[in-house]
Amino acid sequence: MKIPWGKVLLVAIGGLFTLYSALIFALNVAGISTEARLTSYRQEYGERDETIRNQYTYLFSYEFEVEGKTYFGNGQRVAGPGHLKLSGDEKIRIRYLPIWPYLNQAEDKGFDWVAVLYLAIGLGLSTLGFRKEKSGND
Repeated sequence: MKIPWGKVLLVAIGGLFTLYSALIFALNVAGISTEARLTSYRQEYGERDETIRNQYTYLFSYEFEVEGKTYFGNGQRVAGPGHLKLSGDEKIRIRYLPIWPYLNQAEDKGFDWVAVLYLAIGLGLSTLGFRKEKSGND
């Protein structure tokens, strides 16, 4: 029997999209909120090419502790030209999964609608992979 590698690839990619969206949903629903210390905050590239002027992308890194162990995370946000100078005391709110603190994100993101899109893409690709081919003898 010949293995349909194209369908196997579709199901595998669809499964990865679905897994990613499930982890993000779990983080939004079951994640624990805590404070993290900012360790880095910098502007990326120049001004964004958008209709709203003076918008820049900022990258930030943070660290937090869970049961005496330190975990790290990073993110990005779009903001105006005012640049934050770190003094070592800046804190942000984050969410992390209690069973796996390596999965975390800044709380200011709100609900992640991209996860819904990834879920739809994942389920769609998996459905395409499981679909039976129609024979040409109909």
